[in-house]
Amino acid sequence: MKSYLFSTENGRGGVILCDIDTFEEAVDYLRQRFDGVIKVEQGRTLWTLESGFGEFVPVKPEDLEDGGDPGSGVGTG
Repeated sequence: MKSYLFSTENGRGGVILCDIDTFEEAVDYLRQRFDGVIKVEQGRTLWTLESGFGEFVPVKPEDLEDGGDPGSGVGTG
């Protein structure tokens, strides 16, 4: 069993525990089952309606200290 965290365009969402093994299949399933899914996460793996599939990129503390914008913390993977 795997768990997937999802969000919808109206600010709702949740966690689903299921037997779907691949992240891509989970995204397809959640988008069919729930209206307006815009984001799905599992660990560092991410899918968003806006950017597609990618991976979270951790922000280093030194990136925050210099006053620079760390961005969204999301990179393509």
